[in-house]
Amino acid sequence: MKSQEPTARKRKGFVTVYMVFATFTLIPMVGLAIDFSVLYNVKGRLQRACDAAVVGAGNEVQRSTDVTNPTQNAALKDAVQRFFNANFLPSPWASSQLNYSSSITQDPTTKIRTVYVTATYSVPMLFLRVLHINNSQVGASATANIRFVNMIIVVDRSGSVQRTGSPATITTDLLQFVATPLTSIFVNGRDVVGLVSFGGSYKLDFAPTTNFQTASPNISTAINSIYFDTNNSTNTGEGLYQAWYQLTQLNQVGALNVILLMTDGRPSAFTSGLSGFSATSAPYCTDKTPKLGFIDSPVANPFPPPTNRGTNGVLKVTPACTGSGCESSDDVANDYGCHFRTDATRVSDDISTIPSLIGPITNTTGTYVPWKTTFPSTTGFYPGGGTNVSNAVSVRYAAFNYADNVATAIRTDATYQPVIYAIGLNFNTTTYPSEEPLDADWLARVANDPDYKNSVTGLPVFQTGQTPGKYYNVTYSGLAGALQNITSQILRLAQ
Repeated sequence: MKSQEPTARKRKGFVTVYMVFATFTLIPMVGLAIDFSVLYNVKGRLQRACDAAVVGAGNEVQRSTDVTNPTQNAALKDAVQRFFNANFLPSPWASSQLNYSSSITQDPTTKIRTVYVTATYSVPMLFLRVLHINNSQVGASATANIRFVNMIIVVDRSGSVQRTGSPATITTDLLQFVATPLTSIFVNGRDVVGLVSFGGSYKLDFAPTTNFQTASPNISTAINSIYFDTNNSTNTGEGLYQAWYQLTQLNQVGALNVILLMTDGRPSAFTSGLSGFSATSAPYCTDKTPKLGFIDSPVANPFPPPTNRGTNGVLKVTPACTGSGCESSDDVANDYGCHFRTDATRVSDDISTIPSLIGPITNTTGTYVPWKTTFPSTTGFYPGGGTNVSNAVSVRYAAFNYADNVATAIRTDATYQPVIYAIGLNFNTTTYPSEEPLDADWLARVANDPDYKNSVTGLPVFQTGQTPGKYYNVTYSGLAGALQNITSQILRLAQ
C-alpha cells in the first residue's frame, strides 16, 4: 500500500503559496476600500459645509443693500466663511486645506444675487502609502441664487372691516411686518414695497419704491392713512389687478414678485371695463355715453343675497374717496339726468345689462398686459349668473368672476410669476349675524394653496400649471402670526 503523505505535503505547500499571493492582493484591496471610505467621508463633510455656507449666509446677502460695495462684499464673504468653518472644522482625518474661495455677485439686469463657494482639501492616505500614494484630493462647491422681493400689499378697506374688525390691528401688524427695520425682513434701499387699498374704488396708497421706509411720505405714513369706512364695498378684482399692474411696470423678472391680499369678505363690486356700462337706451340719463365706474350690491348673510336686494349706482373707481361716506355717493362724472344720481338703488332704470367683459378703467395701457384689460363677467367661479343689473345675485356673481379671473391671470403670468398670499380675516359671526362672512374656499383658490382642501368636497383647490401661493384663515388676533409665517415663506422662496 502506497503512502498519501507526499501528496498531502504538496497540497499544504500549494495553500501556503496561495495565501502569500492572496495577501499581496487582498491587503491592497482592503486598504483601498478603507482609504476610499475616508475620502467619501471627507467629501460628504466638505459638501455639507459648502451648502451650509451659501444657505446660512444667504439671509445676510438677502438683507444687504449693495453687494457690489467692497466693504459690504467683504463682510458677506466673511459670513460665508464663518458658516463654512462652523460646519467643517476641525478638519476630519487630518485633512488640510489646499484652496478655498467664495464670491457674492449681482446680475446687473435681473438683480439676482449669487453666492458661490468652493473648497479643496488634501487627505492623507492610510494603506495606499504602500503604493506610494500618500495623499488624495477632494473638492466641493455650492451655489445659491438669492432674489430680492417686489411686494404689493393689497388691503380690503370695505365697510365690514370697519364694522366688525379692527383697522387698528391691521395697521399695527402691517407696520411691524414691513415698516419697522428691526422686525421686517424687507430691506430699505433694495427690496420694493407698495400698497394698494380697495373698497368699491381702489387707491394706490403708496407707489412701489426701494426707499419705502425712508421716503417722504413713506410706507408707515401710507399704512396709517388707509381710509376704512362703513360705506365701502368690496371690489376685490380691482385691488388684485392694480397690484399686478404695479408689479408688471417694475418689469423685474428676476425678483420674487409677491401680492399680499388681506380681506374679510366676499367680492361685492366690479368695474365696468373699457366699454363702460351702456346707457344709450336709458330714458333718464341726459348724457348717453358709457359710464366708466363700478357698481355693487348689498351684502347678505347667508350668501347669495336675495335677487331683489337691488344694485347701487355707478360710482367712480379712482381717485379713491378721502372723506366720510364719499364712496357711496361719488358718482361718475357723466351722470346728469340719471336716476342713480339721486337714488343709487335705481341704477337699473339707467343701466340694464352687465357687460360680458368687465375690468379696470385706468392703467389699461401697460407695457406687459394689454390683452388682460377685460375679463369675463358670466364665466369663472360662478357661471350662469346672468347679466341683469337689477338682480343682486347676478351682480355678486359678476364681482366674484371678475376677481377670480384676475387672480387666474396673475397665477398664469409666466413672465413675472407673482406669488399670491391671501389672508382671510374672520370676525365673530354671532356678534355680527347680519354681516357676510368670507369664502375661505375661494380665497384658497385665489392663492392656489397646494395644501388646502375644499371644506365641502374635501378636494384640493390647487390648480396645476399655475404659480402656487398660500392661504391663511385667521381671526384678527391671528394676523400677526400669519404675517410672520409669510415672512418665512418669502425668505425660503427668495433663496
